[in-house]
Amino acid sequence: MISLTKIKASILLCLFPYLAACANREVIRDIDYKYSVAAMRMGEPAAALKDFPKLEKGGFITTVERSWISLWDGSKDQSGLLDQVKSLENRKYISVSREAQYFFFSETEEGYIPGEHEIICLHLISAMYFMQNQQWEEAKVEARLAGYFLQTFFKPDQPHFDDPALRVWLAGIWSALGEWPEAQVDLRKAYELSHDKNILPFLEVQRPPSDLSIGFYGVSPDLQWTEGNAFPKFDNSTAAPLLPIHFSSAPWYERHQLRNSTIRDVVMKSNYMAQYYGTKLNKGAEKTIGYTAGGSIMTAGLFVGTAIAGGGTYLLASSGASGIGDALGLVWAAGFFVGKSMWDYGKSLSSDMSRSADESEKQSFENMKTYRFVRFLPNWISFSNQKTADFVTYLKFAAPKSKTSVQFIQRY
Repeated sequence: MISLTKIKASILLCLFPYLAACANREVIRDIDYKYSVAAMRMGEPAAALKDFPKLEKGGFITTVERSWISLWDGSKDQSGLLDQVKSLENRKYISVSREAQYFFFSETEEGYIPGEHEIICLHLISAMYFMQNQQWEEAKVEARLAGYFLQTFFKPDQPHFDDPALRVWLAGIWSALGEWPEAQVDLRKAYELSHDKNILPFLEVQRPPSDLSIGFYGVSPDLQWTEGNAFPKFDNSTAAPLLPIHFSSAPWYERHQLRNSTIRDVVMKSNYMAQYYGTKLNKGAEKTIGYTAGGSIMTAGLFVGTAIAGGGTYLLASSGASGIGDALGLVWAAGFFVGKSMWDYGKSLSSDMSRSADESEKQSFENMKTYRFVRFLPNWISFSNQKTADFVTYLKFAAPKSKTSVQFIQRY
């Protein structure tokens, strides 16, 4: 009798190329971020670093994530960020168009293609590190690079990515560096994008404010997966700040997915999609084998049971022995028992294989649940000239010649 274990072993052997491809992918899954994100949301950056996933060391995603967390833990080491900046500078940026929209991208050393907001955040975070280390000129270079990717990379008539949340973040950096006219350029663009009239007073004054606060609210959106969809939805559960000028980071992730769908066929083959459809194929193959094997055993049971009953009847009839009635009853009972046993086993095998396939698919999808993007970034960014004590962690910068002291606040 064929055992379920042997059949599963045969299936695994047949599907080994698919499974091997999945096993060799050493990328961080969503579940691997669970404790680190939770720690950061509790205002514990040190714990978030301790629980940070171990894979993808030195990659773009993990470098930006660790650098952002470390900044709020008091770190002044930006060596990893600078390596990423240098790596991207050495690679060629490319632009593609989709109907009326234009996208820019560049592949990182490990093969990840950062979203536009992630490239800009890389330079904004790097600028904050330079300010932390009082390297003011270097911070200006990073601020200019952020502005370049927000505005100058494309021709003026090409619709492209721009964002008010990133603009007010950059305006805060320019203010801390003593460059109020530059800050007003970004605030004006933030107004054009959002039509938020609360920004207008900052555009009308020549004298820079003595104090500004840039607030970062929340830690990373949540991912909502739906069976049948290869990509998740982003969910921002962080309440909007009460300050008048505030912008959501949700458009970053909407743009990230739109960009992915646009350039996927142009520049990359989605290994995740290969895994997704591979899992569907695996499930179908396992179920087919289960149904076929189960059906064969059930059919064989009918033949064997009938053969036992028929053959036994023939032998008894030929023998002319007495008590043939009782013997016939036993023979037919034996045939029925064997046939029913094989039928039941075949039915059970088919059911078990089907259930096993469903469970394997579910587990495979759980293991594959990952959407590669930079986590830990804020869900909201606010801009204010009011001093506030409503913070958990903050950094305060002002270049020697700056007339504005800027407080960068992290609210978890």
